Amino acid sequence: MKQAAIVCENLTFRYFEKSKPVIDNVSLTIPAGEVTVLMGSSGCGKSTLAAVLCGLLPENGGFLTKGSIELFGTPLKELNPSDRAEKISMMFQNPDLQFCMATLREELYFCMENIRVPAERMRERAQLSARVMGTEHLLDRKLFSLSGGEKQRAVLTCIHLLDASCILLDEPFANLDPDAVQEMMKLLRRMCREQGKTIVAIDHMADHWMDTADRFLLLGEGGRVLCEAQTAEELEQARPLFREQGVAYPGIWQETRKAPLVVKSTEDGLRLSRVTMPEIPQKPKKRRRLRGNVAEQDSLLFEGDAIFPDGCITAILGPSGCGKTSLMMTFLKQRDYLGDIVIVENGYVRELRSIDQKGCFDEVGIAFQNPSNQFITQNVTEEVADGLSRRYAGETPEQIKQRALDMLDTCGLRKYQKFSPYMLSQGQQRRLAVLSVLAGGQKLLLLDEPTYGQDYRSARALMDQVCARVKEDGLTVIMTTHDRGLAEAYADVRYQMCGKKLIREDGSK
Repeated sequence: MKQAAIVCENLTFRYFEKSKPVIDNVSLTIPAGEVTVLMGSSGCGKSTLAAVLCGLLPENGGFLTKGSIELFGTPLKELNPSDRAEKISMMFQNPDLQFCMATLREELYFCMENIRVPAERMRERAQLSARVMGTEHLLDRKLFSLSGGEKQRAVLTCIHLLDASCILLDEPFANLDPDAVQEMMKLLRRMCREQGKTIVAIDHMADHWMDTADRFLLLGEGGRVLCEAQTAEELEQARPLFREQGVAYPGIWQETRKAPLVVKSTEDGLRLSRVTMPEIPQKPKKRRRLRGNVAEQDSLLFEGDAIFPDGCITAILGPSGCGKTSLMMTFLKQRDYLGDIVIVENGYVRELRSIDQKGCFDEVGIAFQNPSNQFITQNVTEEVADGLSRRYAGETPEQIKQRALDMLDTCGLRKYQKFSPYMLSQGQQRRLAVLSVLAGGQKLLLLDEPTYGQDYRSARALMDQVCARVKEDGLTVIMTTHDRGLAEAYADVRYQMCGKKLIREDGSK
């Protein structure tokens, strides 16, 4: 009989002593040396279960009120942190929460200090892991300056270096472009097949894993296992259950294509003319109009042209680190540029530079890639009501609150109305961030990876809400995404950002 990497029995975990369990009487076995993918709706407890299985919880919060966990035959509670690190390591859904140091090289050295690697071996070992993971060019860059995808690769480099027997990955491909996903998948397959590593991945997209996973486990409320599929045929048979849980099965977005939106204007919107973005922006205190020239090799975007029409959703796709998020920050006047960015409304043309910072935020709203960076209240309802109160200044607080609750209801967040935004799962936080931006009434909305970490049902509800606002108010919506299925289902215009250019796809509507 094959050895088990993880065995848990009757696991029950809650964040507060008297709260409802997040993990409720869960029992499962993860075979050693295989790839297991955990799927389930947003908020069903997947990330919490992973944190409990690797010992981060309840060590750092919450209450494990029942159950037991074994790692490779040893009770988890008998392992000290150093011994535990040899058996299991985890990549968080939000890489920013995982870094302790300023650069990847320093982070790798910090990891090695924790597992007592001799100092004279550190440089060589760090270089080796970076070479294997293709992150040598990131070693000495500040971690805060990396794109979301680059941060994920940096975390995976640390995990490769730690060389644990079992690796837990929480949404490992959420910020990676398709080519980077395939590269990472090859590496994970090699780690499993050649090195005998056990891989446990949380993902909302079964498509990524069809040629790699040994088994899929669909989790329901409380983290309980609803079904197991080990073949494509079994996965196909489980399709009704996946749909019932609101979880994506292979090819689901192709069944979800929306009718094109009615473009209210072919003239109005946002236009870029010969726009160049420097790779390294000026510091905010020194920022002024960029003068002179920026060489192509020193730019993220070089003399790019694009039109983002009013009354449309425009998707920007492209490789991780190509500058999609930086372009969003440029639209918010947080980065310098050469060329012209103009906002056209009812024939009135304004260059972005002529709008002061307050005026810019009055007209442009953004949902960041990391939603926790934008929350301004300690209450879910208030987070949405804050934007609505500016948009509907003449309404009473009771009317504003009801509008906020109605919006929360559309995306399954009403039951969390009294929670702090920081108590929500990553997927729930992202939904809240997009709703709060929709509430603000700005005419230009920037959505940076709006559906990353979402189950299919939540992603569709969120995008349907965006579509409704576009139709009603003629908004200009620009979203970045690595999910081509999503872009083809919802975007009227699609651009590829690659080779330091913005290239409109022929298949755009």
